[in-house]
Amino acid sequence: MTITSRFNRWNPLTVLAAALLLTVVAYTGPAPWAPAAALALALGAAWWGGVGRRVARLVVAVAPPTFVLLALTNGVFAAEHAEAAIGALRYDTGAVRDALVVALRLGAAVAALGAVVTGVPSRRLTRALAARGLPGWAAYLIVASLEAAPEARARAQEVLDAQRCRGLATGGGLGRLRALLPLAGPLVASLVAETDERALALDARGFVAGGRRTALTAVDDPRGERWARLAIFVAIVALLAWRVIA
Repeated sequence: MTITSRFNRWNPLTVLAAALLLTVVAYTGPAPWAPAAALALALGAAWWGGVGRRVARLVVAVAPPTFVLLALTNGVFAAEHAEAAIGALRYDTGAVRDALVVALRLGAAVAALGAVVTGVPSRRLTRALAARGLPGWAAYLIVASLEAAPEARARAQEVLDAQRCRGLATGGGLGRLRALLPLAGPLVASLVAETDERALALDARGFVAGGRRTALTAVDDPRGERWARLAIFVAIVALLAWRVIA
């Protein structure tokens, strides 16, 4: 899958370092302002990069359910000091606030790292990491992990289309449930066959787990970005040290 975003103007390691900095800020900074600011910055960067909708869907799928679950379990059902109420529903404001902080931190991490996953091509990221000494086996694991979900989704759609052409009813309700078994078999078989094809391709290319990869196309790494990453890593270390000491 081809990814087109403004993040491709930069070295992937710079984008990854910025995402890690936002994640560390969300988890080490004062709550709830630091997590909220990190979430806003991550979403803003994602929209600027052209992957805002995809990242926003990831955040909405994770952060709000987490807040609701924690607020209900800790703030309502297991509340020790239910000093506030909405109608007949009494809740612990401290527990609800803690649930909000957890949801904001999780949302910020998902937004920051999701922008990297959706906005930076996985193969370009691994080439940049390989240029910094990443072993071949680690590069393969990263690429395979990042491409697993999109490839499985595409393969599932292909299997679904093929089964529909054969007359399989895949409508809503019970029809959808009955269609799961005929879809699961071909999908699993195709994914297993693809894994075997990957193994044969690696063997044919002389893949060595401990060897160092060489890339046909180098990833640009300007001096300014290298200094920016150094400043980011210093900031991350300083934040973590401040969190431990404080």
